[in-house]
Amino acid sequence: MTEVLVIGGGPAGLTAAKSLVDRGAGVVLVEKKVSLGGMARELTCKGLVECRNCGVCFAIDRAGEIVREPLAEIMLLSEVAAVQKDDSGYSVRIKNSPRYVTDDCIGCGKCVEVCPVEGKAVFPPTGSGQPRTYWIDRSRCLHFRKTRCEKCALVCPTKAVDFEDRVRNVTRKVSAVVFATGMEPIDACEMTRLGCGTLKDVISSVDAERILNQRGRLVRPSDGKPPKKIAVMQCIGSRSVKLGVEYCSKFCCKYATKLSQLLLDTDPEVNLDFYFMDLRTLYEPQDEFKQWAKDRKTVRLLRTMPASVSPGKEGRLLVRAVSETDLDITETEYDLVILSVGMKPAGAASELAKSLGISADEMGFAKGSEELESRGVFICGAVIEPMDIEETAVRAIAAASRASKGASA
Repeated sequence: MTEVLVIGGGPAGLTAAKSLVDRGAGVVLVEKKVSLGGMARELTCKGLVECRNCGVCFAIDRAGEIVREPLAEIMLLSEVAAVQKDDSGYSVRIKNSPRYVTDDCIGCGKCVEVCPVEGKAVFPPTGSGQPRTYWIDRSRCLHFRKTRCEKCALVCPTKAVDFEDRVRNVTRKVSAVVFATGMEPIDACEMTRLGCGTLKDVISSVDAERILNQRGRLVRPSDGKPPKKIAVMQCIGSRSVKLGVEYCSKFCCKYATKLSQLLLDTDPEVNLDFYFMDLRTLYEPQDEFKQWAKDRKTVRLLRTMPASVSPGKEGRLLVRAVSETDLDITETEYDLVILSVGMKPAGAASELAKSLGISADEMGFAKGSEELESRGVFICGAVIEPMDIEETAVRAIAAASRASKGASA
């Protein structure tokens, strides 16, 4: 049976893997994180009232499907250590790190309850990630220190805790490689003038998504209270020569507008100011969001880039911005500021990419080519260029189709 290596367990890798097994190919899916889903697993569904086509459920559903596929071997907490080309394809060495919790885990959470470590040393999968098996962070766990704590093992009803688990190096032979290492968010704190990293209630859009995903509502990190006046600021880090991200990340407007709508669905009394330079919402007509905002007295669209965020009165945040006409400077106080960040490609310039013959362009994105695919290496997803979950899925299916044909040739 033809086997294909898929590197990356985000929306691109998951879609490619599912498409390959549907074509009868075996898949070895390698993901460095503890669960599948990539960045999408940390996002929240935007459809509290109605489906808003954010795509988050698509990635989660693909993860749930691929873990049940008998033709797919899933390796989490794993990295491709070496790749060697030969006449029949590639010999791949994979480093598989231990999670110290076996597949017998039923996700009851009793291990977390008894863990004496402040901040805990045993964790469930992040967000909506799959599979739903818990894992132990060796660097925090007291068992691997002098105390030799075993409280989680003693309370586990299925005896799933395995402190004897070890790093394993395994080798697999594959006919083709799908490179889908995805993207990573721009660090909002690189924009120091906006208070990230110094003001607790200035958070990134990724932070906001995580809070909503985990708690079901947005709260202020400083005091746990729901914010009543929120500023959402677009293009943080993107389109910036200074930060080296000169491009538009393409999907930010789509997710920020849907996140804004979700915040009003969650709490209709929220006053929300949406700061932007341009609205580029892909397939969704821009007028739809503008009309939504116009129909709500508590929402304002402000076409300007804020200059600074500083401490305001009574624990609030003071935002200074120039007016759209550049004639006035405004000062507005908020309970919470959300910095909507763009993305950077992940892994395009890594040693692994180079060993596969993949090069990066001047902006750091992986470059695909017919010559590369003739050697059995296929690239898909946001590591090539900015794209949202839906476009990623379409591109991944196309790459899987080519990989399947190439591997069987």
